Amino acid sequence: MTMMTMQTVSPQAAKMFKEARQLTTVERLALANLLLESILAGEPGDEANWSAMSLDTFQRDWDNAEDVMYDNWRELYGVPAR
Repeated sequence: MTMMTMQTVSPQAAKMFKEARQLTTVERLALANLLLESILAGEPGDEANWSAMSLDTFQRDWDNAEDVMYDNWRELYGVPAR
């Protein structure tokens, strides 16, 4: 699991992922199938949870010191404000 993914999941989910690595390939595939089915049959509010997690990850990636110079992109590229 990547560091970014580990930061976006709960400690309980990270623990379950660690334990799932102990399963055989067939067991992991069966578990993945069950998890996928539970997501596809999930509650309408589940989509909002995924959106919130992705937005949080996007904001962490977007707001960084390396790209701060692009925050004033109009000035940087000489584009006048409307």
